[in-house]
Amino acid sequence: MSIVRFLRSGNRFRMKAPLLAILALASFASPASVLAEDRFLTLSNTPLGSREEPLVLRTFLPDPGLGRAVLSNHALGARARKYAPGKGDVEGFVDPTPGLPAAIAVNFGTDLSYCWDTVECRLLYAWRGGFLDMTNYWGDPAIGRRAGFQYLPGLVGELVYVTEGSHPLGLFDTYTEDLKPVYLGYRLVAGVPEFAYRLGEATVKVRIEPGDKPLEIVAHYSVEGAKAWGYFESGYDFKQEDAGEGSFRVRIQGKPVAASAAAEASYSTEAPNAEWGEALFTTLGCFACHSRDGTRGHGPSLAGIYGTSRPLAGTDPVVADEAYLAESIVNPAAKVVDTFPAGYMPPYPIEPKQVDSLVLFIKSLAKP
Repeated sequence: MSIVRFLRSGNRFRMKAPLLAILALASFASPASVLAEDRFLTLSNTPLGSREEPLVLRTFLPDPGLGRAVLSNHALGARARKYAPGKGDVEGFVDPTPGLPAAIAVNFGTDLSYCWDTVECRLLYAWRGGFLDMTNYWGDPAIGRRAGFQYLPGLVGELVYVTEGSHPLGLFDTYTEDLKPVYLGYRLVAGVPEFAYRLGEATVKVRIEPGDKPLEIVAHYSVEGAKAWGYFESGYDFKQEDAGEGSFRVRIQGKPVAASAAAEASYSTEAPNAEWGEALFTTLGCFACHSRDGTRGHGPSLAGIYGTSRPLAGTDPVVADEAYLAESIVNPAAKVVDTFPAGYMPPYPIEPKQVDSLVLFIKSLAKP
């Protein structure tokens, strides 16, 4: 049985992370490219496609704080008892992983990456500059070790679009909010996935790709089984263009998410400052693992952390001063907080001014 057929057969299996990486990437490549040795990207935890040959990966993805208005059809997770192999349920509880379990990630090189959700059947967010860091999920190629739990990949680059509110596509001959979308699958059109879903009696197909302008996102829609429809994008400039025969396209002008959100604060990048640190906290995806309100996530909450004693795994506690915070950003494996897995957070080789700004921002966070 071929790799692709095995994946599609629905068989459940367990395997080591490197083999999982081979299958995950091979399953989305064309038959010709599967045979080409240079298409096996499994030794790189930061795979990258291109405009000519997009990379499509079905995986868990971080949730950049989308909220229930966007994720209205997602089930709410609940705490579960901790489990240990050979022991069964043990003392304590585990919170749900704060990620998107039904996502498809698509990458066009450094120009554009995006997250499509198969539950909400919509574009959730997009970023530029890279794709995904799969170390938490696939493991370190040198030692084969991955994160012990909640192993979401990290976003590489800068968020340029995050959706909000209800679905942007509305069908005028029915009340769209009463309908739950049903995902049908996708096909590749010139290498670009075209997603299909059903909304009531209508069938919607959408293909998303980078536009010609910087940060532009173009969504090509076709609608069958509906009399009239409209599109509205909240928070972003967009233009809807008729494409004939039940089809239209939408040009969405993306923008740096943190920069736009922090524009009112008018932070400067000339010298380290907390406002710049808050913007970096968003663009670097820190929020996916570290909460600001005391909630436990993949990593420790940053609320009121400055100046406190931090219990470390295998060594004496340390005070969370500026030096400790800076070291934890650029070399997170140096001191691992007790009860959290080692090797989960990747190092962030960012500029010293950016590190200092993040430290100032973390210092500003009060206890919950």
